[in-house]
Amino acid sequence: MKRLFLILPPVAVFIVFIFLYQGHTAQMAIDLKAKQALAEKNKAEDDARKLELKIASDKEAERQKAARQAEIDKKKEEIRNAKEEAERKILNETESAIAEGKRLQALIIKLQSDIQTTRAARDKAQAEASDTRLDLEKAKVDKRNAEFEIQRYTDMLATRMAQSQAMVADVMANAGKKKP
Repeated sequence: MKRLFLILPPVAVFIVFIFLYQGHTAQMAIDLKAKQALAEKNKAEDDARKLELKIASDKEAERQKAARQAEIDKKKEEIRNAKEEAERKILNETESAIAEGKRLQALIIKLQSDIQTTRAARDKAQAEASDTRLDLEKAKVDKRNAEFEIQRYTDMLATRMAQSQAMVADVMANAGKKKP
């Protein structure tokens, strides 16, 4: 028995160890399952939180994208409005330039007509002036001719009178000679 007392305590301790080991391994398995469940729960929560954050970030990205697109559209609209305004301004300036050109063309036509009228009047006045100068020169020539004619006639009369007086004196002298 002495040997039994020597073997019994280690066997009892071994049985208690096995019992405690089994209890502890069961508790470890339960704790491990609890940790795995907690880990899965945490992972699911993390996944849910990540999903929520992803959804929130996607919404924020979509909002920012919409805001950027709205800003780009606004800038495009402003650029298009500026272009349209510039085109309208150019069209208005073109129309006013065309109207001014037509007005100036009408003025040119009127001035050319006035120039033609003035040239015709000038040509007529020059023709009349030329005719007047010609008539004046003719009148001067006629006057000179008339003066020459008068001088010639006067000379002729003077000559005839001198001849006539000489004749009368001759006749008188002859007549006076005949009377005695």
